Amino acid sequence: MKYKSDIKKFFIIERTHYENIDDSYHIYDRTMYDVDTAMKKLSALDTLNEDNEQTSYHLQEVNLTMVDQPLVLTDEVKDEDKNWKDCIQDTLPF
Repeated sequence: MKYKSDIKKFFIIERTHYENIDDSYHIYDRTMYDVDTAMKKLSALDTLNEDNEQTSYHLQEVNLTMVDQPLVLTDEVKDEDKNWKDCIQDTLPF
């Protein structure tokens, strides 16, 4: 028996191709699916849009791993942040 966290999840990515500009990508329905459901939906979407050459659908695996330790900010990063704020303040007219 697989635990819920062991089941791979997938997003369906909708790709829209344009002639003169970059392609756009969106997560279809903003929902994660198991592989069976994702394949069924992918097949249905491809069938519904077979006449539309601009739109295609693809699967992307979702990585649900947790990070063991939080990111620790160093003094160097804090100093850069301070310098950044000083630069912004110098360029603002007020």
